[in-house]
Amino acid sequence: MIEMETNADTTADTTSDRWWTRPYSNVQTNIQEIDATMDVEQALDFIEAQGADTWLLNVGGIASFYPTDLPFQTRVPFLGERPSGDLIGDAVAAASKRNVRVLARMDFSKVSTRIAHEHPDWLFKSPSGKAQIYNTLYTTCPCGDYYQHRSFDIIDEILGRYEIGGFFVNWFRFSEFDYSRNYHGVCHCEKCKTAFAAFAGDAEIPDTPQHPSYSLWLQFATGVLQGLVDRLAKHIEEKNPGVALIMSRRSPIIYYEANNGVGREPWHHATSEAVSVYRTGMPTSSILVNSTSFVDMPYRMAGEQPEHFAQYLLQAIARGGNPSTYLMGAPGRIPYTNLPVAREIQRFYQDNRAIYSDYRPGSTVALIRPDPLRKAEEGYVDSVSEFRGLYSMLKEKHIPFDVLAAEFIARIAGDGSLARYSTIILPDLGEVGMAAECLDDYVVRGGSLVLTGSSAVTSEGGIELSSAPAAMRASSPKSGIELWATYISDSAQPNASAFQYSGAIVPVFGKHASFVWKPSSRKSSHLLPQAPYGPPEKCYGHISSGEPGAVRMSSGEGVVVQIPWTVGRTYHEFGTTAIRDYFLSTIDDLVKARVSANLPEQVEVIVGQVDGGEVIHVINQTGARRRTFGPHVRIAGGSLRVRDGSGSPKLLVSQRPPETKREGDDLIIELPPVELFEVIFVPTSP
Repeated sequence: MIEMETNADTTADTTSDRWWTRPYSNVQTNIQEIDATMDVEQALDFIEAQGADTWLLNVGGIASFYPTDLPFQTRVPFLGERPSGDLIGDAVAAASKRNVRVLARMDFSKVSTRIAHEHPDWLFKSPSGKAQIYNTLYTTCPCGDYYQHRSFDIIDEILGRYEIGGFFVNWFRFSEFDYSRNYHGVCHCEKCKTAFAAFAGDAEIPDTPQHPSYSLWLQFATGVLQGLVDRLAKHIEEKNPGVALIMSRRSPIIYYEANNGVGREPWHHATSEAVSVYRTGMPTSSILVNSTSFVDMPYRMAGEQPEHFAQYLLQAIARGGNPSTYLMGAPGRIPYTNLPVAREIQRFYQDNRAIYSDYRPGSTVALIRPDPLRKAEEGYVDSVSEFRGLYSMLKEKHIPFDVLAAEFIARIAGDGSLARYSTIILPDLGEVGMAAECLDDYVVRGGSLVLTGSSAVTSEGGIELSSAPAAMRASSPKSGIELWATYISDSAQPNASAFQYSGAIVPVFGKHASFVWKPSSRKSSHLLPQAPYGPPEKCYGHISSGEPGAVRMSSGEGVVVQIPWTVGRTYHEFGTTAIRDYFLSTIDDLVKARVSANLPEQVEVIVGQVDGGEVIHVINQTGARRRTFGPHVRIAGGSLRVRDGSGSPKLLVSQRPPETKREGDDLIIELPPVELFEVIFVPTSP
């Protein structure tokens, strides 16, 4: 029987024996079979020198680095060359003497040829009936008995032998792609077909992402995986409440891998975004940010640029994650050049454990991330572009913000956490479904909501929010070439022969929709519809249409601003500051950030809260390149402004008190020259 996701919260309560509720720092040695003879004392010397107190090490699954007695496991043959014959036993014993905790890396995604032939019903089957084979290993299916039952037996064997602090299960997914990125399709094994039919009724199981029911299959797959995670977490907790399950979905410890990728569009804020989503949406879970020392899986022996790697760790700790350095092989075998900078950051984190022990999100502005489960739907990629454009605007102007997941809005509202935000921004999300009622309640109670594009608008043009300025959509959105040579102007343009400049004229890119606006709404700025744009002799004719660039309306104690075009996507595409300044000036009176900065826009400011004060991370990103980060430029002459600030701030990196002054009720903190990063603790009282 396959158990699907339930609404039960399987995250562990904070008690004294649950070590993951306190700050920790990790090193993962993702070892190969030839590392079965590794010197565990030398490995632990390295781990401690890096500033780590946990060690994530391969234990079982594809290959067992201990003498397993289970017939569906494969012992690493090189264990025979080890005096004890047991790498894990040696590692756990040596680590225990140093108070270093060992975490077990498991991988149930593949089995050997022998096991595959003995249990063909455990395997992935392509739509054409073929197995997925890579390097002689056969891919298994999460619906099969190996994942659903035998994985529990393997974990029980390890728990019965070793003092393990946690289990991380790698590649916990339905494997449509292999390591070479060859596409094999959606699994069509008998277990999958039966379970999907029970979930989806008459819907046909898809073969590829282009199939009409693929979005439904994504929901099914997520439910199967989360259901298995819930069972594993409960099982492990019942066996030993001091052991945590570590997964890339809801579990006691959330695993996030910070990495680069050949052929993938770079997004320099991916780590910050992901950790913020987890900390705001799953506050009772711990976050392990495993930062990859190599550039991509096909190039595991080539080290990541050190400055790029530093961003993984800095964004992790600034958002409330626990840092981890992930390297291949036994320490020292592969010369990764990022290790010195990793050591600097992880040691800083360990030295400031007291600060990070109760660190939590502290911004008053929230930006909503699109739901990844909708990635197969039309418009998802555009919504991500809108999100990233708005993210960049806020970051560049040092408006601290948290990232909230669209799929977690109702959950966050349910525990009262939504109310701590003065402003929430929805980036062209389309339908928000059950979250609409929560957002309306948030506005009525005094919150400010910003909608861009088609946020909270159904595909038929219905308006989901009763607090929105729009009554209905008047026509289908224009997009693509239909919007070329379309602009927004701060002032009306009644005469095509000359522009009346009293503000910016910005391009409109992506999508724009016309709405019927409620009588009580207030319009601002003006749409200049498309006019000829070439040849230059004919390039004129822009006259205001009466369509607004933005509309706002009060509802209860709050305000909703609706921008009926994709301003974030426009900025993501064009990058001109006039677009950014237009958006931020439109919502300026709604943003009630407690912290602001006088710093270059290439510096990111992230604000967190602790008992007794605020912690402000200043991260130098001047080395940003198209695909990576290079050496940074030293930042001098910056300052922070803390509204209603009090107390004597401390510089945790520079380790000296900063110069301060007061301007009215605000505290001005003069920063010393900033190299890679600075962290400022601002107490709430003297």
